Amino acid sequence: MQVTINDQNLPVDFSPFQSLEEVIQEIHERFIPPGHQLFQVRINGEFFSERYPREARYVEVKEISRLEVKTLSDEEMARFFLQDAIRQADTLLEGMDRCALLFRVGSEEEANHRFAQVAEALRWLLQTGEHACRVLQPDREKIFSGRVSLSRYLSGLADLLEEMWEILEDEDYVMLADLMEYELMPMVREWQTILQKIAGH
Repeated sequence: MQVTINDQNLPVDFSPFQSLEEVIQEIHERFIPPGHQLFQVRINGEFFSERYPREARYVEVKEISRLEVKTLSDEEMARFFLQDAIRQADTLLEGMDRCALLFRVGSEEEANHRFAQVAEALRWLLQTGEHACRVLQPDREKIFSGRVSLSRYLSGLADLLEEMWEILEDEDYVMLADLMEYELMPMVREWQTILQKIAGH
């Protein structure tokens, strides 16, 4: 089996290993330096991504003739996920707009389902931005110029979400739609702008 990391041949005999999971673990422990992360895996020229947890343990080494591994630095990885988050923010805003409409027209069951999806997507969006700030350490005065600090922004958003969950329990769907459209969506647009500034740092 030929193994490369970032297009460089790895002169190691992996034949004693049984599964792809074991090989990847060995590569991670011995050949990926601190400050870098595994980014991409190709097996026999085809991209490999686990469809379920630990799928790699069921891929036998004897089935692999060529294994290509790509790594990225922590900074490169943070920027990659930032760009994805910026795109996902547009999708989230569309979902929120649709969710607010469903609450207004009385489609509570579908609206409740979409609201849970919105909350989960928003949580991921916020975590991505927070992680990028820790890794990239941008100039916060430039990023938040004219805005509240990151901690106050996140605190305000958490308070708004808590209020929205309480209103959902009270089944005041019109109020919930108003909060989503006139308060939450503008905050998400602001967060998207913040992510764009961090990415351009």
